[in-house]
Parts: sequence; structure tokens; C-alpha cells
Amino acid sequence: MKKLLVCTNYRANPNNPSCAARDSALILSALSQQCQQNNLPIEVEESLCLGFCQVGPNARLVPNGPFFHDVSLDQLSTIIIAAKNFTQIEG
Repeated sequence: MKKLLVCTNYRANPNNPSCAARDSALILSALSQQCQQNNLPIEVEESLCLGFCQVGPNARLVPNGPFFHDVSLDQLSTIIIAAKNFTQIEG
């Protein structure tokens, strides 16, 4: 099954950026709702770290899909369109 991962990693040190400190939990929830509303055959899951903390919040379509950096609620439609296209790719 294809997945949409959203980083929800939190770092307690304010000098180290983290996706959770930038409201990635809200993004995770909103993307999950949008995928359900669009009947997308994709699982939306939280991920501890996608490795791009400096440009978070981050999300990624897996397997082998694109990354999305500096994700905001304003970008959800772009990610949903990418997810629709991604679910149509075999593999």
C-alpha cells in the first residue's frame, strides 16, 4: 500500500528545528481528512524523522515518491493532487 508520511518529530531544544514544533500534527490530521474525503487509496501516517529538519514540516509519498518541504495548510491541495497522481502509478 502506498503511504503519505508526515514527520511529527519533536526536539525539545529550541535551537534545533523540528517538524512538530511547526505544527506538523495539524498537517497530519488535515492531510488524513483530505485523503479520506477524496477516497484516495493511500495511508496517511506519522513519521519520526524524514531527515530535512531545517525545512520542515516535511512529508513524503512512499515508496519512492516526492518529498514536500516547509509544508503549510495552504499547500494541502498541491499535496492531494500529487497523491492522486501517485496512487495511479503502478508499483
